[in-house]
Amino acid sequence: MSKTAQEQAPAGSETPPSPPVRPLTAAAVVAALGVVFGDIGTSPLYAFKECLRVKDADANILGASQVVPILSLIIWSLICVVMVKYVLLVMEANEDGEGGIMTLVSLASSKDKTREKRKHRSFLVLLGVFGAALLYGDGVITPAISVVSALEGVKEANDRLHGPLSPQFLKYFIPTAAVLILVGIFWLQKIGTGRVGMYFGPITMVWFLVIGGLGILSLVTNSQVLGQILWAFNPLEGLQLLLSHPGLGILILGAVFLSVTGAEALYADMGHFGQRPIRTAWIFIVFPALILNYLGQGAWALAHPHELTEAGFNPFFNMAPNWAQIPLVAIATLAAIIASQALIAGAFSITMQAIQLNYLPRMRVERTSDVESGQIYVPIINWLLMTGSIYLVLHYENSENLASAYGIAVSLTMLVTTILFGQYVRHRLKIPTAGAYALLTPFIVLELLFVLGNAHKVLPNGWLPLVVGIVVYYLMAVWNKGRIAMKQKMNDNDGTDDFANFLDSVEDRFAAGKMSRVKGTAIYLAGSTKAVPMALAHNLKHNKVLHDHIIVVTLKVDEDRAVVPATERVSFHTRGPKFCRVDGHEEFPSVLTVVGLFGFREKQDVFPVQDAAFRELGISPKELDITYFLSRETIVRATTGFSLNAVQEKVFEVLNRNSLSATAYFNLPPGRVVELGMQVEL
Repeated sequence: MSKTAQEQAPAGSETPPSPPVRPLTAAAVVAALGVVFGDIGTSPLYAFKECLRVKDADANILGASQVVPILSLIIWSLICVVMVKYVLLVMEANEDGEGGIMTLVSLASSKDKTREKRKHRSFLVLLGVFGAALLYGDGVITPAISVVSALEGVKEANDRLHGPLSPQFLKYFIPTAAVLILVGIFWLQKIGTGRVGMYFGPITMVWFLVIGGLGILSLVTNSQVLGQILWAFNPLEGLQLLLSHPGLGILILGAVFLSVTGAEALYADMGHFGQRPIRTAWIFIVFPALILNYLGQGAWALAHPHELTEAGFNPFFNMAPNWAQIPLVAIATLAAIIASQALIAGAFSITMQAIQLNYLPRMRVERTSDVESGQIYVPIINWLLMTGSIYLVLHYENSENLASAYGIAVSLTMLVTTILFGQYVRHRLKIPTAGAYALLTPFIVLELLFVLGNAHKVLPNGWLPLVVGIVVYYLMAVWNKGRIAMKQKMNDNDGTDDFANFLDSVEDRFAAGKMSRVKGTAIYLAGSTKAVPMALAHNLKHNKVLHDHIIVVTLKVDEDRAVVPATERVSFHTRGPKFCRVDGHEEFPSVLTVVGLFGFREKQDVFPVQDAAFRELGISPKELDITYFLSRETIVRATTGFSLNAVQEKVFEVLNRNSLSATAYFNLPPGRVVELGMQVEL
């Protein structure tokens, strides 16, 4: 007997209904501003400044002669990478409105089961996992550089206003204030963006209005250079710099890349707001504000060429009037906090997806909103990111040093996204792989240049976020490989794989009076629908009792879908006909196996699945009559035959030992959980 919950849908509904199209409202656009565009919106604080700090072959800082070519590269990078690649193209690669690099993996990989296709899929999955791991490196450095860059406005304001603060005081004040702000940012995560998110959008809206207004003010104030500045819209200005000075041009591109960091958030956070609000916010608010601000910074630089060689110059704050310095620092700090918040939330989402796909051990994942499923909090990731960000602030001290470590991990992630998108284009258009990548050649070339332009940062400072990403990727790979090996080992050592035969043997022992029957409902969590749960086998072997109702729950994750429709959530498989109700009389306890299917962006939840099983059996047990039986594996070292080497085995053992228990992960009531341990030899 087997049926699915889809059979309960209205007659004639052969496919699940499409998700409703989210309406385009002003509130949705403002909300998207507060979450999606915080990172890229704070790039003007440091991007143009770092471009002007690039030194030529004679170790001289670039002068006013390179301002227009640099602006041209920034403008056309925003157009090509953000506008065309992400907003117009990549956002089309979504699944029920969900985006992100792991969604792109599922869309890009073939579902063909041939051996070659499986290898191809494995490669794409590992590539996507590597790109996701690199985002953790970005998550460490983005809060640090955003907050420090904003606070450095205090120094600019103090100099412009001839304030009383000494350079020695500012040297310690900025890092100290940055650390305190970072502690506050990460502390707020446990409260959840659901309670403070309503303020993010309006503040970010004010931020974009301010930076756009500053740009216009600078263009008006420095109108004598307006004719020169407008040449920045000519792409040949930037191309001429790259072709005439290739070495210098590559280094400048590494700094120009800072202007597009955060573009990945447009795709990753698409599921929270939908395509239309994000696209509308970018086209009508964010893009114009960024362009105006960069043009304004360029106008100030052309009008004040002598100040470009001074230490600590910052066009962003210098182009503002004296009376606006302090308010500008305040709004910039708030914008930096919001930018950090968005990036940290992205790291939480990646972590949950990795846990679902079995690339990370179970961790505590807390829901912070009853409305938005994407608003979650992962404590251990939160505190690790905080520790890393504080270390970077104390170690590098200023935004210039932080910028020298920023970019390499993000540029690699963008390149990975483009590669995966090429596979998606191949499937979507049904064209050869070469043809798909030929269409994406401009993006691939540009992002390879970005990677090359950031490569020189690796040895001085850029190795840290890169190492963070590589370490996370290594842990993910080891955990996934170890779990596969352990599952195989358990199946090899378990002689009760045939569920039907097992139930027949239990029935014989029950009929012979060798087993007792107890009141209540027993729920066994199983990792597979084929094998008998270890907890069930051991409970019957040692305790020799059967509950009135036995429900075997298996929670599965569909690696090819971000969200599973409710009509496909639950399927039932009643095992052993002799073991079920006969003619309305329960001669033997009923046994029902139920499978709950979830997308890789959804948190697995036992309770709706068990409630569906109760309805299927026609029972309404009291909470105190329900007992959950779980199995917990303890790894013992093997002598031979394990697929992991000695180092990987030790790493996997440590990860498994510190993995969150199923009781805590699924929020089961501890007083009604029985854990039966077993040793697995690896």
